[in-house]
Amino acid sequence: MKYDALLLIETATHACSAAMVDSEGHILAKEYVENAHAGHASLIGTMVQQVIQKSDCQPSAVGVSAGPGSYTGLRIGSSIAKGLCFGYGIPLVSVSTLHLMSAMAQKMTDATNDIDLFCPMLDARRMEVYTALYDREGTAVITDHPKIIDENSFAEHLATQHILFFGNGVAKCRALLEQHPHAHFLPEFTEPCATALADLVRRKLAVSQTEDTAYWEPNYLKEFHAEVAQNKVLSSVRSHS
Repeated sequence: MKYDALLLIETATHACSAAMVDSEGHILAKEYVENAHAGHASLIGTMVQQVIQKSDCQPSAVGVSAGPGSYTGLRIGSSIAKGLCFGYGIPLVSVSTLHLMSAMAQKMTDATNDIDLFCPMLDARRMEVYTALYDREGTAVITDHPKIIDENSFAEHLATQHILFFGNGVAKCRALLEQHPHAHFLPEFTEPCATALADLVRRKLAVSQTEDTAYWEPNYLKEFHAEVAQNKVLSSVRSHS
């Protein structure tokens, strides 16, 4: 089946983006905000509307970055994606955010270098990151998971393979890993690569690997735990005293 235009949505990180890409991978329209933080809800709907209008075409499929990442960002992005799929009657394709980051990193590195594995890292809490290991073919050697980083992390793979580490979670653990001769690092990149996401989406569409729109949910990896600010707790106590 041919898909003439893909609508791509990425809200898993602090960045927020929407893009329309044609069947050849050319970007027809793109909207991007580098540091959306908690503003995804107010941004993504307008951004999607703008790229559809600017591209002057109707999407034939929606591709969405499926996490792990920001709970709020993922919830909002997935809701918009599912609503569009229902509204247009088109398929939904989800792509691991870590897989997307790996594909982006591979595009940024020389194919002739000695990198064997790609290790995306998204900041979680304290010394924890969301991470995985992908080979040059994009196959997950270790699937997406939360991991607490220490000096022995990835030791088995680092013993025999060169690993490229990247993402906003690297800063918290670089000092523990950078002395290893097989550990390599990319400068942090923030802007999602629409062409990389489009490539991954098209591969899934080619084998009809789409989601059940009604029941699909993002890959949060961990349950969401809301925290109440201490001043609100104290205020509540005082009001009842």
